[in-house]
Amino acid sequence: MRTALIAGFCLFAATIVAPALARATPVVAPIQPTGSWASELVQLADLVKPTETECTDHCFLLEKLRFSGALDKGKVNFELDGSLLAKGSFVIPLLGPASTVRLEDVTENGAHAAIGFEEGHYYLRTSATHFTLRGKLVLPEDRTITIVGPLNALDSDITGGRITEGAHLTALAGTQIHFDAEGDAAPVQPPIFSIARALRVGKSIDFEYKLTAQSGAALGPLHFPLRYGERVVDVAGATGWRIESEELLLPTTGKAAEITITGTLANVASFAPDPRAAFEWWLLESDAEHRVLAAGDAKQHDVSESPIVRREPNSRLFLVQRGQHLDVTVQTLLSLDVLAATIRSHSRQVVLTSSGDLVMQDSLSYDNNGIDYLYYTPDGKPLYLATDGASERVMHKEGSDDLMIPMRLGQHSVTVQSLSQASIGTLFGRIVVPGPRVPLATGSEDITFGLPAAIHPLVVLGGERTSWPVSPGDGLALALSALASALALRGWKKRSLGVVTMFGLWFISKPMFAVALGVGVVTIAWPLVARFNKTTRRVALGLGLLASLVVGVPMLLAPKGDLATRAGTIVSSYAAAGDVDDKEIPVSVPPIAGNFRLRNDAPQRAAMNGDYGQQLAHGGMLDGVRPVALTMPAYARTAYASRQLVTPTRTFTPIVYYVTDAGFALLGLAWLMCAAGLAWAHKDKLRALREKMQAALAPKPVAPAAAVEPIAPAPAE
Repeated sequence: MRTALIAGFCLFAATIVAPALARATPVVAPIQPTGSWASELVQLADLVKPTETECTDHCFLLEKLRFSGALDKGKVNFELDGSLLAKGSFVIPLLGPASTVRLEDVTENGAHAAIGFEEGHYYLRTSATHFTLRGKLVLPEDRTITIVGPLNALDSDITGGRITEGAHLTALAGTQIHFDAEGDAAPVQPPIFSIARALRVGKSIDFEYKLTAQSGAALGPLHFPLRYGERVVDVAGATGWRIESEELLLPTTGKAAEITITGTLANVASFAPDPRAAFEWWLLESDAEHRVLAAGDAKQHDVSESPIVRREPNSRLFLVQRGQHLDVTVQTLLSLDVLAATIRSHSRQVVLTSSGDLVMQDSLSYDNNGIDYLYYTPDGKPLYLATDGASERVMHKEGSDDLMIPMRLGQHSVTVQSLSQASIGTLFGRIVVPGPRVPLATGSEDITFGLPAAIHPLVVLGGERTSWPVSPGDGLALALSALASALALRGWKKRSLGVVTMFGLWFISKPMFAVALGVGVVTIAWPLVARFNKTTRRVALGLGLLASLVVGVPMLLAPKGDLATRAGTIVSSYAAAGDVDDKEIPVSVPPIAGNFRLRNDAPQRAAMNGDYGQQLAHGGMLDGVRPVALTMPAYARTAYASRQLVTPTRTFTPIVYYVTDAGFALLGLAWLMCAAGLAWAHKDKLRALREKMQAALAPKPVAPAAAVEPIAPAPAE
């Protein structure tokens, strides 16, 4: 009994403990020499149970698949023979689709088979060098299955039906076969799918799919897989479509259907044809800001063969057959800013009234090629807007002061009137007109300032040509005044007073300046000329008179000031004459500034002399009413400035420096003080001169008659 217990314990240890120890402590088999009896035993063990090896390509062969049995119950028997080409355990693809096909009672070499599914089809996991797989195949409703393969041969020996493609097929890989359950009747053709796709790359990636299906029987609902993350927007040709599990369900009626699917893609990828279609057409297009690149083994065809209408001139058409692919990539092109619209000319008229109102009228001529609205920011409150002479409602975006001017294609003109305020200095000051802010390039911009009679423009800065109040004749007069004062006077104080006094005479009265200059020249030159003889004095006096005529006459005839001052003088002369009713005043400004019309009507005179803003406030302006053009107020003096090529970064901001009548009066008082100071410095000479003049003008005293003495008689001889 004791011996039996020991033997049982040893047997238990050998069967339970030893395998566990063997698994816990792996034993590395020693390398046996080739040709020995140990190496032969190892090879024999490998035949019984192969050693695991790695294989990635051509690891198995599927030799033959046979279908048998009756088809009337919706299932058939199948038998698959195959072999492994390497030692190890491998996955063998079988049939699909796994979502609709079912495998029952599957055995491998008479034992239970390890069956699973992945990527939409069933697979077998086996390590047998040669295997035979048997079982039952339950067909789906459309009785269509896919042979993943590659399979060398397929034979069919079923009753109550047939395989539509044929009872004996060879070289199958990714092939769909269809079972016909009608026996010897005419076979029903499986649905034929034709797919054409178009990708249009722009701001978004738009797709258009054209699906055509035909069948000998009713098509029923079609399942279209959305394999590339398509976002379907519209489907034409199918009513009641919906998306289920990344598939587009398309209800159809009849034996044929033509469906167009449109939507967007998140990104492009590598595209392959649908398994139900033998080939697909792919049309690739892009806008000017993108470039579409295509690679792969698809063949490019002429775009005239495309089933989908092309929209871009850079379209390319590819034919992608079963087993081929098309790799699509998109490159975004960087675009530079170009002029879609430009302002060819911009003429501005700014009128300053005596009360400080700035009435502005802007006339723009533009050329537009695609902009809908022009955001225009005026200097003041907008009053009037017109396009091509037709008034329009003044509108702006909510929360912004920018006017929204509707732009028309082609060349047109826009007129904008606005009102603002400016402060007028007591003696002098400046007017800064920043101009309207327009986000377009302007070819040329000119501005004409209209000023009241009490304001005199001096200098205009900011343009391409600066306007100054003095002319070359004024410079010559200043030089002659300085020369005469330096020669005739002694001491820098007297000379400074002399220069100011004589130069002031030039602006007050040119004839008086000429007389004073002549007197100074005679005073300086007479002591020198008096030393010459009579003939030489006559020649010198003649030459001096001729030189005075050559220098003085042009100076007397030359107008004072620059172009803007002369224009103001002309306007002032017309206004002073009173003959300005319904007449155009020929203002001497460049032609681009145009002519200005002054009317002798009461409203204009009131606008020029009164508060223009207050008058507009009582003008009955209502919101929502189409505006009317505002009559520009009259003005007496002008100033002009211009610039070529004005952009948002190269702005045009003219500045007008002016002096008022009060400032001129102060300058006149200062001139009088200088003249009085010069006279006081020469009071002794002036007193002596006065006495000489009085003595010269005084009547000479009459000499008394001499007493007549009697003539004595001659003595007698």
